[in-house]
Amino acid sequence: MDAMTAARRSASAAAASRHRVYLVSESSCCLLEHFFVMFKTQFPAATFAVESAPFTTTKDKILSVLEGIKEGLVCYWFGNVDLKALFLTECERRKLPAWDIFGPTLEFLQAATGTRANWSASALHATNSEYYSRMLALEFSLQHDDSRRIETLSEAEIVIAGVSRVSKSPNALYLAYRGFKVANVTIVPEQGLPPELERHEKQNVVVLTVEARRLAESRARRFREWNMGEMNYWDPREVSREVQAARRLYDERSWPVIDVTERAVEETGALILKALGLRLKVFEN
Repeated sequence: MDAMTAARRSASAAAASRHRVYLVSESSCCLLEHFFVMFKTQFPAATFAVESAPFTTTKDKILSVLEGIKEGLVCYWFGNVDLKALFLTECERRKLPAWDIFGPTLEFLQAATGTRANWSASALHATNSEYYSRMLALEFSLQHDDSRRIETLSEAEIVIAGVSRVSKSPNALYLAYRGFKVANVTIVPEQGLPPELERHEKQNVVVLTVEARRLAESRARRFREWNMGEMNYWDPREVSREVQAARRLYDERSWPVIDVTERAVEETGALILKALGLRLKVFEN
């Protein structure tokens, strides 16, 4: 058996040993997926293989989805009581373990507050004023990515600065999705700060940095994949000097600096808001 065949068989065996989980909802499944990703972190990697079945809104769709599930676990959300009852009956008949991810929490909140919940799947994705506020923030942040439209930097609620490839864009978009207008600006230490950032008076600038070794690896990958940049762009020694020179620029302005090495955007986003004294915007939908 050659090495490639052995690797394929090993991967196939690993996939077969994973517990299959099906997420079923009469809505988009986005929140189910988000919740289950959180739960997965508490188990060893590759414990679960997950599939989603969104917009399961009729009896026929429920039967069709369940017909395709021969074994595994089912996590679900139905606001419609009739669909929920049918779904549970069919899961019991097919001996499929099933768990309502949101139902027990809603029941708890109802009992604790004395306020009846809507039990409406459509309410999960209502296009209200808060939704449009987030869309405007996303549009702003896309338009102000990587030093674009820097002449309107003063309109940003948050400015993220840093050298190339320190995850400015992902963190800007994460915060934009949470409703903040974010601009991100690329720093090239040998050229100094962009004039627009030099003149920026708001105290809303946060700098991202990363270990020089990790930054060099990230840039080397981009160089190989996109054939972008000269050797100095990813040479470890040059990258280390660039990071040190950039740090001197930041220290001169007392900007808060956040090291994103081994940090997810959610954690980095929380640290950015903390550094600026801002609170995460919690939307109803």
